[in-house]
Order: sequence, then C-alpha cells, then structure tokens
Amino acid sequence: MKKQQQERTPRYRFWRNVGIITVSGLIGGVIGFLTEMFGYEKPLEIQSFFSKEVLLLGSAVLFLVAFILTITLLMCARKVHQKMLQIEDDDEAYHYDIQKKKLYGLATIFKGIMILPYFLFVIFYSQLVDLDRPGAGDMAFIFGDFTMLYLFLVLIALFFLSDIFFRKTFHLIYGKPIPRNANAKEVREFMMSMMDEAEKQISYEENYEIIIKLSNYILPISLIAIFLVGIAFHTDILLALVVVSLIYLYILVSQYKITKRYYKE
Repeated sequence: MKKQQQERTPRYRFWRNVGIITVSGLIGGVIGFLTEMFGYEKPLEIQSFFSKEVLLLGSAVLFLVAFILTITLLMCARKVHQKMLQIEDDDEAYHYDIQKKKLYGLATIFKGIMILPYFLFVIFYSQLVDLDRPGAGDMAFIFGDFTMLYLFLVLIALFFLSDIFFRKTFHLIYGKPIPRNANAKEVREFMMSMMDEAEKQISYEENYEIIIKLSNYILPISLIAIFLVGIAFHTDILLALVVVSLIYLYILVSQYKITKRYYKE
C-alpha cells in the first residue's frame, strides 16, 4: 500500500506558494536581464533553425516507430489470446486474459501517438507543396523529386492498415466489432459498455487527475514558458498563446456541465 500523504498545514502551503512565486520571479528577472544584455536585436524565427525537409523526415521516422510498436503489440495480444483459448484452467486463463488486454491497451496508446507524427507529416508536406518545394533534398537519389510524394502515400496506406488491424484485433479479443462511422460520443458509449465497474472507476479517477494537472500545472506553466520565450527571442507568440488559452478555457468551461449534472434538481 502507498504511504498516505502527510496533511499539509495552511501555514506550510502559504509559505510554499510564496517560495514558488519568489523563485519564479527571480528566474524571470535573470532571464530578462540576460536578454537585455545579450538578447537579439532582430526577432528570432525559431523555424529558421529547422528545414522543412528535416521536420518532414523526422515526422515520418516517428510515425514508423509508433507504427511498428503498435503492430507488434497487437500481434502479441493476438498470440496471447490464442494461448488463452487453449488453456482449460480458469486461473491461468484469467492471467492470459489480463495480459492480452494490457497489450491491447498499450497498442491503443501507441496508435494514438502515431496520429501526431502522421498529422505533422501531412502539415509539413503541405507547406512544402505550397512553397513549390516538394523535393526530397538529400533523399532525392531514391525516387527523385517524387520521393516525398511516395513517402506521403506510403504513410497514408500504413495508417489505414494499422486501423484495420486494430479493429480486427479488437473484434478478436472482445468478440464485438468497433462501430464504424461512429462519432466520438457513440464510440465513448460503446467503450464504456465494455468496461466493468472497476475499470470505469479507475478511468474516472485518472481522467479527473489529468484534468486537474492540465488546468493547475501544465497549461499555466505553458503560458508562462511561451511568454518567456517571446521575451527572450523577440518572437511572435500570439498564435501559441491563443491555442493554449483556448484549451485552458475549454477545460474550465466544461466544468459547468459537470456542475449542472451533479446539482440537477
């Protein structure tokens, strides 16, 4: 069992917050002083440090890594499922059942991660095409100027193949197919119908903790970090501030729905 966290007194929390604010102010002052002394006279474009081709290839590599991990985990889950069907002992079969669901859950995580480099690749490729620079740089020796186009098509094919294999594995393990052409609400209701009460409780607790960390730590710290980067490098931070602020506001406004449902008359 985890050791229970010691209750903090109001006095301790007050001086802890004062200490955090003081240290943050000192760090901000030092950054501002150094920026004033050694800062850039011209606005610094962070994108100038990276070429679009490098970002494009980096996104492709990350996608392939996530794709390989996803497929590997799904194949392992299918093998464990086949072993479970051959076992007659209930306790041992339960052990394999937990193991296959764990593997499938990990595959779900990596499949979600795979979406990020996939969209980054699409975005960077679209920017290159928009700039009339769809070339492959140092990789042009493979398929010439069409290397990036072929890579783009391959990643799209792999993305859809992984989704098909993901759905078939779910059907094999749980005995039910994932609804096709369903919206987010319908998928959520379907997935919750597959959970028992213990799984639902764990999901509720973990999701609530994620919301608390996002609204109290990650997003406020992100806003401060963006602000400091804008000061240090004299770069345009408006778009980054708008995106983070909208996410922050969405989380806060969504609490209205929770309050309305809980205190419903």
